[in-house]
Amino acid sequence: MLKKILLVVKREYLSRVRKRSFFIMTMLAPLLIVLFYGLIFYFAFNRDLGDTKKRIYVSDQSGLFIGKIKSKPNLEFFYGLVNSEAEELRLIGSEGFYAVLTIPKSNYDSIHGATMVSNDQPSITTINYIEKEMEQVLKDFKLKQYGIDQTVIKSINTTNISIKTAKITSKGLQSSSAGASTAIGYICAILIYLFIFLYGVQVMRGVIEEKTNRIVEIIISSLKPFELMMGKIVGIALVGLTQFVIWILIIFALGSAVSGFLLSSMNLPTEAGQAMQTTGAENDFSNILQALSGFNYGMIVTMFIFYFISGYLFYGSLFAAIGSAVDNETDTQQFMMPITLPLVFAFVLAQSVVTSNPNGALSFWLSIIPLTSPVVMMVRIPFGVPLWEVMISMAAMTLGFVFTVWIAGRIYRVGILMYGKKPSYKELGKWLFYKE
Repeated sequence: MLKKILLVVKREYLSRVRKRSFFIMTMLAPLLIVLFYGLIFYFAFNRDLGDTKKRIYVSDQSGLFIGKIKSKPNLEFFYGLVNSEAEELRLIGSEGFYAVLTIPKSNYDSIHGATMVSNDQPSITTINYIEKEMEQVLKDFKLKQYGIDQTVIKSINTTNISIKTAKITSKGLQSSSAGASTAIGYICAILIYLFIFLYGVQVMRGVIEEKTNRIVEIIISSLKPFELMMGKIVGIALVGLTQFVIWILIIFALGSAVSGFLLSSMNLPTEAGQAMQTTGAENDFSNILQALSGFNYGMIVTMFIFYFISGYLFYGSLFAAIGSAVDNETDTQQFMMPITLPLVFAFVLAQSVVTSNPNGALSFWLSIIPLTSPVVMMVRIPFGVPLWEVMISMAAMTLGFVFTVWIAGRIYRVGILMYGKKPSYKELGKWLFYKE
């Protein structure tokens, strides 16, 4: 039986790897990913790129803000008084101002009723900037009124507290970081999540294609349905692993080069540059680097490989069963939802509940149940999980994929030769108990 499965594995692997589309996507996907995230970071730090300078006329009837709202590259402020709506329209129309900001008289306790008139809706960034500037001017005025030195307040506001964390291990105290643990766990979880969906669907489509082309009738004459199913699942898994390893190598190589280029070419905002130079930020960064060096990467990689493979076998076999039960991809929708929902549920909770409380009761049970453990356990591992929990989770996952492979095999042996009928859940249940 093993020899026949290996023959199917070889066929599935080589037939996909030799395709020109495989080579193109394997080489192109990392380039697109690096370019995609590179552009996101570039435009995030250069939000005003290509934006025309906006000239804003400030009609300050309170007299408090004249000359105090700071201009920046894409915003320039001019001051004066506007007494009528016609004058506002003239400034915006013939004078070329983007907007007129009118600040009413006030008792300087707070400013209510400030309005800004323009031809279009100002962006939230522009409004927020003006509001923050006005708030700062009003705060400085109040501080001066009460005789409080502004430099003292600024010194107080820049106070930074950074708590170093450490966890007790068998080797003693070890530096840790919640941020670094979250990042590593989340990256591992999203890779497993994407791999299961991407290649699980490939298994399903491959089965449907062979079934509709009637090729499977010829193949089944020389080997058992279970052998064909397992060979297909393992073969596509190896294709995925090959592609995945190549992607990782290319992304790491390109990522370091692109990040260096972007950092050198980006115009970081002044406040961001100042924040990065503060002692607190430097300490935080050094704490994260120290924590990164303290992770048990051998454990993380081992667990990643285990859940990577077992999670794919668990869900891949179910995808194969779905493919064998239907005649076209449209009919798969009624069966896909119950299978994919737990995985989506796990991924959503991993981003909120699990990262906020990795050792809580809900996180524990989600990392034990095979439907959710491939994603949730990988989020928990960097935070430190007791060995007995890991062993229980691995045992449950192993039993889970053995069980799903058995169920999928029972459905596959009947469904692969069934045509022209859309089965119900009741019928699928009957297929499990059909004799050989």
